Amino acid sequence: MKQSISVLALAFAACGGTDRQPTGPEPEREPACTPPADASAPAYSDLYASYFAAGTPGHCATAHCHGAPGANVWSCGDSAADCYAGMVRAGLINVTDPARSLIADPQRSPLLWVNQAGDMPFDSNAPLPAGRDAILAWVAACAPND
Repeated sequence: MKQSISVLALAFAACGGTDRQPTGPEPEREPACTPPADASAPAYSDLYASYFAAGTPGHCATAHCHGAPGANVWSCGDSAADCYAGMVRAGLINVTDPARSLIADPQRSPLLWVNQAGDMPFDSNAPLPAGRDAILAWVAACAPND
Protein backbone atom coordinates (compact mmCIF):
# COMPACT_ATOMS: atom_id res chain seq x y z
CA MET A 1 0.00 0.00 0.00
CA LYS A 2 2.84 2.38 0.93
CA GLN A 3 4.55 1.62 -2.36
CA SER A 4 1.43 2.46 -4.44
CA ILE A 5 1.06 5.85 -2.70
CA SER A 6 4.72 6.67 -3.49
CA VAL A 7 4.22 5.68 -7.12
CA LEU A 8 1.10 7.88 -7.30
CA ALA A 9 2.95 10.85 -5.81
CA LEU A 10 5.82 10.37 -8.26
CA ALA A 11 3.40 10.11 -11.19
CA PHE A 12 1.60 13.30 -10.11
CA ALA A 13 4.86 15.23 -9.86
CA ALA A 14 5.99 13.95 -13.26
CA CYS A 15 2.69 14.95 -14.91
CA GLY A 16 2.82 18.61 -14.03
CA GLY A 17 2.22 18.97 -10.33
CA THR A 18 1.79 22.46 -8.93
CA ASP A 19 5.51 22.94 -8.22
CA ARG A 20 6.52 22.63 -11.88
CA GLN A 21 8.67 25.54 -13.09
CA PRO A 22 8.58 27.02 -16.61
CA THR A 23 11.34 25.76 -18.86
CA GLY A 24 12.23 29.15 -20.36
CA PRO A 25 10.92 32.59 -21.26
CA GLU A 26 7.58 32.85 -23.02
CA PRO A 27 7.94 33.37 -26.76
CA GLU A 28 7.46 36.94 -27.92
CA ARG A 29 4.23 37.48 -29.79
CA GLU A 30 3.74 39.83 -32.69
CA PRO A 31 1.47 42.71 -31.73
CA ALA A 32 -1.91 42.51 -33.47
CA CYS A 33 -1.29 45.94 -34.95
CA THR A 34 1.59 48.37 -35.01
CA PRO A 35 0.58 51.92 -35.86
CA PRO A 36 2.69 53.81 -38.40
CA ALA A 37 5.39 56.10 -37.07
CA ASP A 38 3.65 59.24 -38.32
CA ALA A 39 0.67 60.43 -36.31
CA SER A 40 -1.45 61.46 -39.29
CA ALA A 41 -4.52 59.36 -38.50
CA PRO A 42 -7.56 61.07 -37.04
CA ALA A 43 -8.94 60.03 -33.67
CA TYR A 44 -12.16 58.03 -33.70
CA SER A 45 -13.88 60.92 -31.92
CA ASP A 46 -12.96 63.09 -34.93
CA LEU A 47 -14.36 60.47 -37.34
CA TYR A 48 -17.57 60.39 -35.35
CA ALA A 49 -17.88 64.19 -35.30
CA SER A 50 -17.06 64.52 -39.02
CA TYR A 51 -18.67 61.45 -40.60
CA PHE A 52 -20.86 59.34 -38.26
CA ALA A 53 -22.81 61.77 -36.02
CA ALA A 54 -26.25 63.04 -37.02
CA GLY A 55 -25.95 65.86 -39.55
CA THR A 56 -22.68 64.59 -41.05
CA PRO A 57 -22.18 63.03 -44.51
CA GLY A 58 -22.49 59.49 -43.10
CA HIS A 59 -25.06 60.45 -40.42
CA CYS A 60 -25.07 56.94 -38.88
CA ALA A 61 -26.35 58.31 -35.55
CA THR A 62 -29.50 59.71 -37.18
CA ALA A 63 -32.77 58.40 -35.72
CA HIS A 64 -34.20 55.47 -37.69
CA CYS A 65 -30.82 54.94 -39.36
CA HIS A 66 -28.37 53.55 -36.80
CA GLY A 67 -29.39 55.98 -34.05
CA ALA A 68 -32.21 55.85 -31.54
CA PRO A 69 -35.11 55.48 -31.80
CA GLY A 70 -35.45 52.70 -34.33
CA ALA A 71 -31.79 51.85 -34.88
CA ASN A 72 -31.47 49.67 -37.96
CA VAL A 73 -29.16 46.58 -37.89
CA TRP A 74 -26.72 48.06 -35.32
CA SER A 75 -26.75 51.00 -32.93
CA CYS A 76 -24.44 53.98 -33.35
CA GLY A 77 -25.60 56.00 -30.35
CA ASP A 78 -25.27 59.66 -29.48
CA SER A 79 -21.56 59.66 -28.62
CA ALA A 80 -18.31 58.55 -30.20
CA ALA A 81 -17.86 55.91 -27.47
CA ASP A 82 -21.35 54.45 -28.04
CA CYS A 83 -20.91 54.45 -31.82
CA TYR A 84 -17.49 52.74 -31.55
CA ALA A 85 -19.01 50.06 -29.29
CA GLY A 86 -21.88 49.59 -31.75
CA MET A 87 -19.46 49.22 -34.66
CA VAL A 88 -17.47 46.63 -32.71
CA ARG A 89 -20.65 44.65 -31.89
CA ALA A 90 -21.73 44.85 -35.55
CA GLY A 91 -18.35 43.55 -36.74
CA LEU A 92 -17.38 46.77 -38.53
CA ILE A 93 -14.35 47.23 -36.27
CA ASN A 94 -12.15 44.25 -35.45
CA VAL A 95 -10.41 45.03 -32.15
CA THR A 96 -8.38 41.81 -32.27
CA ASP A 97 -6.99 42.45 -35.75
CA PRO A 98 -7.78 46.09 -36.64
CA ALA A 99 -6.29 45.82 -40.14
CA ARG A 100 -9.09 43.36 -40.95
CA SER A 101 -11.86 45.75 -39.89
CA LEU A 102 -14.82 45.44 -42.23
CA ILE A 103 -15.34 49.20 -42.31
CA ALA A 104 -12.07 49.61 -44.27
CA ASP A 105 -12.33 46.55 -46.53
CA PRO A 106 -12.44 47.73 -50.18
CA GLN A 107 -14.51 44.69 -51.22
CA ARG A 108 -16.83 44.23 -48.23
CA SER A 109 -17.25 47.56 -46.43
CA PRO A 110 -20.84 48.73 -46.36
CA LEU A 111 -19.52 52.30 -46.83
CA LEU A 112 -19.61 53.25 -50.48
CA TRP A 113 -16.82 55.70 -49.73
CA VAL A 114 -14.54 52.69 -49.17
CA ASN A 115 -16.24 50.04 -51.34
CA GLN A 116 -17.88 51.29 -54.54
CA ALA A 117 -20.47 48.52 -54.19
CA GLY A 118 -21.30 49.54 -50.60
CA ASP A 119 -24.82 50.71 -49.80
CA MET A 120 -24.18 53.13 -46.92
CA PRO A 121 -25.07 55.84 -46.39
CA PHE A 122 -28.32 54.45 -47.74
CA ASP A 123 -29.69 57.80 -48.86
CA SER A 124 -26.55 59.01 -50.64
CA ASN A 125 -24.49 57.40 -53.36
CA ALA A 126 -21.86 60.13 -53.57
CA PRO A 127 -18.22 59.22 -53.05
CA LEU A 128 -16.45 60.98 -50.19
CA PRO A 129 -12.65 60.72 -50.68
CA ALA A 130 -11.90 62.68 -47.48
CA GLY A 131 -14.06 60.29 -45.43
CA ARG A 132 -12.52 57.23 -47.09
CA ASP A 133 -8.98 58.49 -46.53
CA ALA A 134 -9.68 59.36 -42.89
CA ILE A 135 -11.20 55.93 -42.17
CA LEU A 136 -8.38 54.08 -43.92
CA ALA A 137 -5.73 56.09 -42.04
CA TRP A 138 -7.48 55.45 -38.71
CA VAL A 139 -7.70 51.69 -39.37
CA ALA A 140 -4.02 51.65 -40.44
CA ALA A 141 -3.27 53.28 -37.06
CA CYS A 142 -4.90 50.24 -35.36
CA ALA A 143 -8.47 51.61 -35.12
CA PRO A 144 -8.14 52.94 -31.57
CA ASN A 145 -11.14 54.02 -29.54
CA ASP A 146 -9.82 57.53 -28.99
